[in-house]
Amino acid sequence: MLLQYLKLLRLHQWIKNVIIFAGIIFAKKLTDVESVQRVVAAFFLFSLVASCQYVVNDYLDRKEDALHPEKKHRPLASGKLDPSFALFITAIILPLSLILSYLLYPSFFGLVAFYLVFNVLYSKFLKHMVILDVMSISIGFVIRAIAGAVVIHVTFSSWMLLCTFMLALFWGFSKRRGELIILEGNAKGHRKILDEYSTSFLDMMLGIVATMTLMSYVLYVTSSTTIANLGTDRMIYTIPVVVYAIFRSLYIIYIKNMGHNPTKAILSDAYVLVSGVIWVILVIVIMYSDFGKGIRFDL
Repeated sequence: MLLQYLKLLRLHQWIKNVIIFAGIIFAKKLTDVESVQRVVAAFFLFSLVASCQYVVNDYLDRKEDALHPEKKHRPLASGKLDPSFALFITAIILPLSLILSYLLYPSFFGLVAFYLVFNVLYSKFLKHMVILDVMSISIGFVIRAIAGAVVIHVTFSSWMLLCTFMLALFWGFSKRRGELIILEGNAKGHRKILDEYSTSFLDMMLGIVATMTLMSYVLYVTSSTTIANLGTDRMIYTIPVVVYAIFRSLYIIYIKNMGHNPTKAILSDAYVLVSGVIWVILVIVIMYSDFGKGIRFDL
């Protein structure tokens, strides 16, 4: 039962929370031991709270998930795990995680609590509202990014939050498109909101959001404000990597038909993973070495 519960926590989804580390990287605090410890603690605490939210969602959606070709194998939907046992363990982990979040930093706790309440609203209302359902998911990623900055006492960048929102929006619409395709005629039976979407509409939305994501990032790295804050004009060298990652993501969505499960798609695609690692290495090298020091572009 414990193994089934660990599966229910969806530990692989913790990759979504790596955005929490953005603040410490761009604030140039990777060499500050205390900041590193705080952001690592924030990552695990936020991930535990998010996992508890997954448990609650799976409990509420277990009947609908039983109709899904992939979700029907989840512990609660398949009947492999007793729902009362899952709720009992969650009732222990969630309060403990919230208490530790408060002890880590009250403002961080406030964001975690807001994320939890916001997800309850999403489960009850927002996920049934077309477009707002995907935007709500994206807001969750923005909250993660803010939490990562707040816990180490740095100001978060509005540009970075915009890039985070747009990228999350991109994968959110890809998920809806993938669900429509994989469920075919049973889409409405699994999730009523899918009846409000069509593949042609989602194709248009994906094209718009992909363009906005790239433009947001380009404007971010070339902004005079960003150059002044980061102390370098060479973040522009990371643009080709981001462009490739977006194009590869479109390939995953349209050619490999894996848009319905963004996390699995990213983790199982070596090219996306490698491009992500290259981007992180480039950012660290540019910001933490002499390579980042150069003549400023005339913007």
